[in-house]
Amino acid sequence: MLAKPHSLSQQIRWLFYFSILIALSLRSGNIMAFENPIAGKTLGNPYPHILKKETFTINTRNIKVLRAKDNYLWIGTSNGLLRFDTSGKENIKVFDNTNALLSNGIFSVVIDKNGFLWVGTYGGGLSRFDGETWKNFNTPNGLNDAFIYDIQIEKENIWLATWSGINFSKLNTNPKTSWKSYTVENSKGGLIDDWVYAVEIDNSGRKWFGTESGISTFLDGKWRKFNHTHGLSAPYEKVKKANKDIMSIFQGEHHATQASPSIPNIQSADYKPNYIVSMFLDKKNRLWIGTWGGGLSLLDTKNFTFRNFTTQDGLPGNFILALEEDHSGKLWIGTNNGLSQFDGKVFNNFSRINGLESKFIFSLEASRDHSLWIGGNRVLTRIIIDPSSGNPLNIQ
Repeated sequence: MLAKPHSLSQQIRWLFYFSILIALSLRSGNIMAFENPIAGKTLGNPYPHILKKETFTINTRNIKVLRAKDNYLWIGTSNGLLRFDTSGKENIKVFDNTNALLSNGIFSVVIDKNGFLWVGTYGGGLSRFDGETWKNFNTPNGLNDAFIYDIQIEKENIWLATWSGINFSKLNTNPKTSWKSYTVENSKGGLIDDWVYAVEIDNSGRKWFGTESGISTFLDGKWRKFNHTHGLSAPYEKVKKANKDIMSIFQGEHHATQASPSIPNIQSADYKPNYIVSMFLDKKNRLWIGTWGGGLSLLDTKNFTFRNFTTQDGLPGNFILALEEDHSGKLWIGTNNGLSQFDGKVFNNFSRINGLESKFIFSLEASRDHSLWIGGNRVLTRIIIDPSSGNPLNIQ
């Protein structure tokens, strides 16, 4: 299922990367957060080097989620969950509906403080792995829906974004009986839409929910919601030209026919300003929001104002599919037209010219060894970030 299309032996290859990582670890200082101020005017630059990278082919349409822990990289695909030992000591392990899960479609993966793996699936509910055995939870156990798009752990609580609202529970209670929920109905419209795709939680306990109809936030029993009328997403006129003909490419490389199992209800729309595909909350409590065709939105969570970034501001594409922060403190953005690195002033943009083999970037994961794992269409790529400069290692 996962193959490396190069001739170097595994032992030599991993020895080479291990030596690089040791050197970078000695050079690195404290782990930074994305706290850079945002310039009044931003720019986009094509990255001028060819990346030093490893590329793996995967027999699946796209890589929806990546999660790194210790020596393992967990890879969520439409054909099951892969456990990849990045040290090269173990063979790849596949978990699917033949040996563990109720569905092969993997949406989300998180790891709690006990090291338990929680997996959200397409139609198979929620699964938990303690390192030895799997347990599955679904609608008969109190889940709103069998489709779990995102998962967040908050201290002793677990939160689920489903396609029928929000579920939450205590981690130390029985997940088969303890689920509570928020829906449009029981929140009296506080939750703006029951189709929920993303959850973020800040240090104050405020919850942010990204949905098909915008953003809802919840704190101390009070709801607040935002959509395009409040400033979410750029105006259509600003993205219309760049978005032209995009959907035909999506359908060729990502969609089955019209709607994708992993991004539903899209059909042929090249602009849905309230449709939230990805979210990331940085250390300054700024909420970065990836939209469908409306670019990247930044919500100031103190005064609840938006700022939007599109291809006119330097992004390579207006469909923001993944967001991640590396350990040097820069923001990485996966789009429909390659990868971008943002430092608050400049979007450094990466494409096939730099060595990336997928135009679409569906998932990103920064690991503690300074690797950035990039999930695309049938391709997994690993690059190494130099913590002193925050830039990738290059061949030339």
